[in-house]
Amino acid sequence: MTNISFNLSGKLDSSLVEVLGEVNQVATALGIRFFVVGAMARDIVLELCHAIRPARGTRDLDIGVEVAGWEDFQRLSDGLLATGKFNATREPQAFRAGAFRVDIVPFGGISKDEKKISWPPAHEVFMSTMGFEEAYASAMTLRLSDQPVLDVKVPTIPGLALMKVISWDDRYPERPKDAEDLLFLMDHYAEAGNEDRLFERENEILETEGFDFTMAGIRLLGRDMAAIANDKTGAAVVSILDIEIGEQDQYRLVTDMIKGARMFNEFNETLEKLKKLAEGFKERFHKKGDPHSSA
Repeated sequence: MTNISFNLSGKLDSSLVEVLGEVNQVATALGIRFFVVGAMARDIVLELCHAIRPARGTRDLDIGVEVAGWEDFQRLSDGLLATGKFNATREPQAFRAGAFRVDIVPFGGISKDEKKISWPPAHEVFMSTMGFEEAYASAMTLRLSDQPVLDVKVPTIPGLALMKVISWDDRYPERPKDAEDLLFLMDHYAEAGNEDRLFERENEILETEGFDFTMAGIRLLGRDMAAIANDKTGAAVVSILDIEIGEQDQYRLVTDMIKGARMFNEFNETLEKLKKLAEGFKERFHKKGDPHSSA
């Protein structure tokens, strides 16, 4: 029996459900596992699962697909085009489906140990898929439709945050919205179903943070991100965060976090939030590597 985290039937745009139903049908027939990622996953998880409205909406649908190689990716692409509901674009990973731009991002065996993919035929454009496997393994299953039944995997907030850190760093300075999204996830993690955890199982965080729910939630998010990260991804995230919170002339990540909302006066506060995320991440990540730890 599928363990459904949230039943969202009737709550999503019917055209979005239709597109995801087509993706599900084609992918299932090919034995390809997938999940919704990117801004659409952000909107679904925050707004529909936790009643937290994101600062901006999206009509972009990003799909992560676990494939062994480019042959599997091509079979999926061909299958989507064969439905007549998807139209090709000049970009090999991008399709149009009604009002939606659909990007198919492959991960898994296709990215090998480097956790990077390069798009054929020229293989000149590279993209990191680090964090995708952990985000998929820890993803929630959401019911998007009861009639017909459509269950789709979507990352948890820690999974989304993990991918945002990697994506922002990998594509800097091209993706400042990843930084804005990361800050939004940080600011709202406590209220996204974690109040009871902070009062009960994680009460030492709340007490240490002087009952500041925002800061306690950010530190908890860091711990939860580290809990799902493997050693390689975790080490990469620690390195990225250490660089971005260290003493420097230009704080790239903090600047990208606040400039979209025109909150330059909140620079110091945002830097402290990022330091708190790093603190929580390293607390949990280093504990995982401690042979004397029970974690």
